[in-house]
Amino acid sequence: MLGKKNTIGLYDCLEGRFQIMEKFPFIVGCLGNADWQVPCSDEWEGACMIKKMGNHFRIVPNKKGDERLLVNGGPFTEPFIVEEEEVCALQFTGYPLVVFVGRDPKSWADQIQKGQWVLTNGRSGMELGQCGRYEVIDKIRESGADVAECAIKPMGLDVPFWVVHLLDFLQLEEEEEEEEAIYEEEIVVDPDRGEFTCPICWLKFDRSDVLSIATHEDLRGDRKLGEDAMLRFIPTEFNSKGQAMDAMGLPTTDVACPHCHHKLPPGFMDVTHHIFSIVGAPSAGKSYYLSVLVRQLQRTMFREFGIAFRDADPAYNAILNSMKNRLFAGTDPAEAMLIKTQLEGEMYERLERHDRMVALPKPFVFSLSDPRGGGHDCSIIFYDNAGEHFEPGIANEESPGTLHVASSSGIFFLFDPIASPEFRRRLRGHEDPQFALDKKGKRLDQQDIIMAELEVRVKQNRNISIADKIDVPLAVMIGKCDILKDQLDWERIQWPIKDKKLIQEIIDSNSEILRDYMIDMHPGIVANAETLSRNVRYFPVSAFGHSPITYKNGDQEFIGPDPDKLDPVMVEIPTLWAISQVEPGLIPVPEPV
Repeated sequence: MLGKKNTIGLYDCLEGRFQIMEKFPFIVGCLGNADWQVPCSDEWEGACMIKKMGNHFRIVPNKKGDERLLVNGGPFTEPFIVEEEEVCALQFTGYPLVVFVGRDPKSWADQIQKGQWVLTNGRSGMELGQCGRYEVIDKIRESGADVAECAIKPMGLDVPFWVVHLLDFLQLEEEEEEEEAIYEEEIVVDPDRGEFTCPICWLKFDRSDVLSIATHEDLRGDRKLGEDAMLRFIPTEFNSKGQAMDAMGLPTTDVACPHCHHKLPPGFMDVTHHIFSIVGAPSAGKSYYLSVLVRQLQRTMFREFGIAFRDADPAYNAILNSMKNRLFAGTDPAEAMLIKTQLEGEMYERLERHDRMVALPKPFVFSLSDPRGGGHDCSIIFYDNAGEHFEPGIANEESPGTLHVASSSGIFFLFDPIASPEFRRRLRGHEDPQFALDKKGKRLDQQDIIMAELEVRVKQNRNISIADKIDVPLAVMIGKCDILKDQLDWERIQWPIKDKKLIQEIIDSNSEILRDYMIDMHPGIVANAETLSRNVRYFPVSAFGHSPITYKNGDQEFIGPDPDKLDPVMVEIPTLWAISQVEPGLIPVPEPV
């Protein structure tokens, strides 16, 4: 990024179109020769010219004072200058565009959630709600606000537009309203009851509640997902193959959750789905662990058991696959380093849940196929939460990012020895650079607290007594175990797969060794885990199999794995154990004697 010059980008707030301007002057507007055409309903030929001036840009209108051409909500009285890291709003007879100037304008545009708007009082800035484009007027009426006082801004960008300038673009034609009414018929579904649990919002529903997703390109504008999403509808007509037909007579193949309207994974209602929740403190290494886990499961399950572990939907898993490829295809630590999972970063998406827009972690869905045809095919859904979401006080109705643990078939707690003062004292003098980095950051150990908070949330959301226990398998994983090889008797820890079978006795033996060690070093983790579940096992794991390397990028110091030394240690074993618990018969085990 050093030395990179400013560039200018243009974003269409209604259509979501983005473009970096490369040639100047660049004309934007309703003229026939404009480089960026703005749709205008009359013969008006308003336009402006964008010129590059050193490290900033100048916007010059073709006619000053024309109230149909606005910059930042007001007419041009003189040429407007946009400087570095600055954003401005352009409107042509109300049509909203945004101009970004900086070293990476696209990163600004990528933050915008297309089709979703924040309604505010334009004078005070007070937020009045969030809605889709065609819901703005109704939202204003519900709030009792004055249209003349209201403004809207694209979700993810703090640039408001006065509603009165946008009225022509916020209201559907009567025919469109009638057509939408056919598809927007609301169905009442009890979110706490049903055969299925949505992997996106974790609310329940039955097979008869599932919505179909329109196929024809003209059938767009879902009330929950925005104007560009394909319509979701209650199917009433079917073809000879049993496929629901949309209003244009095309067969549909995709279905959606009746609560959040997000597309369900292919074959969702044909196989059992198991949610596996990975929990841990901030910086415990969950993203690295999950990236390595997927790779190791794909290899070990097929090599040892002949079970195909594959993407159930590559679109869902794109981020995780990208992380895995970055880690294993990197040539040095800088290329292999993964970005920390943020509270509302790219691993999260905002969606409607219980009539609120909330941030929820994206699901990563994988299918398991039994080569023996024993009827044990199933799907596994992983989540990578920001560790901060499990800290006390974080979870609430606006950010219910950890509720998947209440629906989990398996819970995996990744313990970070480097965060523990007891382990740091025992390992004083170890050369792993994470110790030095942690010392500088004065990182607090909240792992006992997070485990206790996990127990409270699971039991509250399952509506069981705090004194009761769940039967869900809980794997306590002692991460970064490569740094503990001088502390543990590794001669006693065995690989639990022998003769193409998973040996439960070895898992139990390894678990006892790790449990005794944790009671000595960090007993609070053992106490909290065994208060939560009746089915707890302890596992040594290491995503890297070696200590990471320190490197610099400019004046900043980072640590990352050496791609040439990646040698994961037992990362797949906790998941294989959990699968053996929830899908008996899928993973081969020795015959009982």
